[in-house]
Amino acid sequence: MIQLFIHASNFSYEVKEKAVEKAEEDYLPSLKKENALVVFTTVEKGDDEEIIRKAVENIKDIFSKVKASCVIIYPYAHLSNNLSSPDVAISSLKEIEKELKDSGIETYRAPFGWYKAFSISCYGHPLSELSRRITKSEEFSKSEELEICNKFGFPSSPKATFMKIATLEYLKKELSPSSIIISNDELKEKEGTMIIRYLKPSGRILPCINEDPKIEVIYFGEKQLDFPKEFKDSKNSLKIWESKDGKTTIWVGNLIYYILLQAKSMSTPYLPLWISPIHVRLLPVKKDFLEKTEEFANQLLSKGVRVEIDNKDDGLGNKIRRSGMDWIPYVAIVGEREIKTSTLTVRIRKKDEQKSLTVDELYALIKDEDPLMLRQNTPVKMFD
Repeated sequence: MIQLFIHASNFSYEVKEKAVEKAEEDYLPSLKKENALVVFTTVEKGDDEEIIRKAVENIKDIFSKVKASCVIIYPYAHLSNNLSSPDVAISSLKEIEKELKDSGIETYRAPFGWYKAFSISCYGHPLSELSRRITKSEEFSKSEELEICNKFGFPSSPKATFMKIATLEYLKKELSPSSIIISNDELKEKEGTMIIRYLKPSGRILPCINEDPKIEVIYFGEKQLDFPKEFKDSKNSLKIWESKDGKTTIWVGNLIYYILLQAKSMSTPYLPLWISPIHVRLLPVKKDFLEKTEEFANQLLSKGVRVEIDNKDDGLGNKIRRSGMDWIPYVAIVGEREIKTSTLTVRIRKKDEQKSLTVDELYALIKDEDPLMLRQNTPVKMFD
């Protein structure tokens, strides 16, 4: 359901002619009121008693704040293309009217299914124009496990943004859609279409699982993903994906959260390379080696490897510990020997082993492990 609120100094309407076959027959043909809270209302498919209850709560809340003398419910089908049937819309609007009247609010309702002429004059104060979209909300609790999302700066750090983009790219690869559409509406599309939706969350905002925006992928076709359909942390039960009625829905934030939790549960936490924001971190042993380190970095970067340099004025031991805490998959040391031999001493986190590798050899390892190899066309990142 969508509600558009206008606090009007003057509002009037007059019924003109029937717009739909199932228009209301018993209705108020005209109305004129002052100091009215006009609620333009669109009833959508799936709206039920829970949605109606929230709609009434919204109206009561705004009515009390703007201090209007009455409420006018005005059916308005132009706010959505996911409309309910006329019977459901009329029933829902009548129920909202009844609930408001029962609570002592002077309430009027314009008829559904008729063309109407209306005139409105808005007060223009900060609360005089508001809109709200009501959806069935899931109530989430902040669990200790969600700290893993904060580790990567969700919702809006560069690392978090990369992980969201990488997950969408991974889903494109797994689903192999025939077309991709970005739309917040559930469109009726042909088999093979993938829709990416950026939705306004409801309820408590939490990293990964209930962010603004909340990313949802809908694929028209039934697919099986290599992840469980749902999982639990200590306080929440979360869906990753479901496939029914000819379409597959994936909740991107929940999928990322699951991957992070799985990584954390390992004796040595390790992310799949496709979702790791950084492939390689280069550690120059001395400041004097920075120029050569940048050369190595740019060679890797030109091949599509995601690379950064730990340029802090710090000891090598501290740099190695930082890399471990940051779950860096490949940590490459650049010292005197490495510069002479044009190789890198590479610590491979997943295998807990160390090798001497050329840039090409390191690239080959990463390419074999990362099927996406998202290119990073930004300058090499250095620590301050």
